[in-house]
Amino acid sequence: MAHLLGIDLGTTTTIVARVDESGAPEIIRDWEGEAITPSALCFETATHVVVGREARAMAEDAEHAFLEFKRDMGTGVSHPVFGQRVTPLDLSALLLRKVRTHAEAAHGPVDLAVITIPANFTNAAREATLEAARRAGFAQVHMINEPTAAALAYARGQKQPLDGLYAVFDFGGGTFDVSLVRAKGMSVQVVFTEGVQRLGGKDFDAKLSALVAAKFQAETGDELRAGDCEFSKADAEDLKHRLSSRQAIRLPLRSAKHGRVHVEVTRAEFEAAIAGLVAQAEMACEGVLLRAGLDRRELAGVFLAGGTCRVPSVQAAVRRVFGQEPQLRDPDTAVALGAALYAAHKADPAKLSPAQRRRAAEISFQDIAPHYYGTLSLDDDGVLENSIIISKGEKLPVARTRTYYTVEADQRVLTCEVTQSAIPENDPLMVLRIAEVEMALPAGRPADQAIEVTFAYDLNGIMRAEFRDLGTGQPLVIELRDEGAGRGSLNVAKVTLG
Repeated sequence: MAHLLGIDLGTTTTIVARVDESGAPEIIRDWEGEAITPSALCFETATHVVVGREARAMAEDAEHAFLEFKRDMGTGVSHPVFGQRVTPLDLSALLLRKVRTHAEAAHGPVDLAVITIPANFTNAAREATLEAARRAGFAQVHMINEPTAAALAYARGQKQPLDGLYAVFDFGGGTFDVSLVRAKGMSVQVVFTEGVQRLGGKDFDAKLSALVAAKFQAETGDELRAGDCEFSKADAEDLKHRLSSRQAIRLPLRSAKHGRVHVEVTRAEFEAAIAGLVAQAEMACEGVLLRAGLDRRELAGVFLAGGTCRVPSVQAAVRRVFGQEPQLRDPDTAVALGAALYAAHKADPAKLSPAQRRRAAEISFQDIAPHYYGTLSLDDDGVLENSIIISKGEKLPVARTRTYYTVEADQRVLTCEVTQSAIPENDPLMVLRIAEVEMALPAGRPADQAIEVTFAYDLNGIMRAEFRDLGTGQPLVIELRDEGAGRGSLNVAKVTLG
């Protein structure tokens, strides 16, 4: 029997599932016996790292503790730790290694793992996640977008097989995605997706902390300061959960200067504080329907994933925008369970048990490109523009080829660029340049030499770009990759010259 894992590597929590002997997904409890592990690390020394719940408890006071680092995947962010610097990629690799060793101690070597990522993750963040998994020791690893994984979990758990168009509303600790999928039984095809990369439960917690601080100051005349009276991130998260089931909470705060200070926080005040954040999610939902050219009346159902979906005003927003009551079933674990099902789908059938093979055979899956990818070129008037080659929403895997031409006689250098954008954008100033490499050209040629550009996008959502000089046949291949080298928003590009 193959050992297959699905890992929801979240901003605030990490959840791991496996495919059991019957082919069904089940949650693996962590080293502390819990189903949900905080995505937290704390370096006690340069070589000893605490992971999970204990690290989160240490985070308020420890100098080298890290939370929410997923939000910085694929960027140049790094942190000093005992004379060295660590990146979000490094931290993710340490967390994944702990997950792998724990799972292998309980169930044997992992044959294949699927790691979930936000649908709106940049190419750099996707590559960084894959690299983290490789460093963590996973021999075979795939990725799947979080809302798509949730769709697979919901498809499996229905009394009647799914048949139609569905919206998956995934509101986690750090990111928000909404996807439209067509599903028939366990066959899932992604139609379109939208999202906000920095929008999640932690942003709600920050608003709640600010609300409590304002109430403390109104009560005492002093600011809520560490050392006198602390209200931690964990306290804010707990208060948020309590306000999901109660209309008001009388909160006792212990102040060294003022003694015990009671402040009351109401659900209505909390909802007013987060109204702008909820509106961002609503706009993304409206946008996904608009850009897909679909009407909400075409939806056969709406599925909720992510712990933030428990907030009543979030559920109310879903009802407003989609016009129906959503399904809320195991929102914390749906993504991990769906990832485990996808692991069975991606596994070598020869390594599966008969029961696992039967389950895997029920699943079919079709994902799409989550961004627009293009290159910079001159238009007929000599003005620099962004030329889109792969469009958002194209089915994966996909490869597209376009031909461009040199602009000058005796042109010796061709600048090969890859761009990324969330919307179809022609303005070169409004797109993200994720790779830029120079290609040498032969001397003495006239203008208008053909350059063939091919972009290929694989099932893990990773881009490969080839710029080929048709006159010489020489290709320049850019494999977009982020290896934690700290180069800002640009990917580290592996370049191969023919």
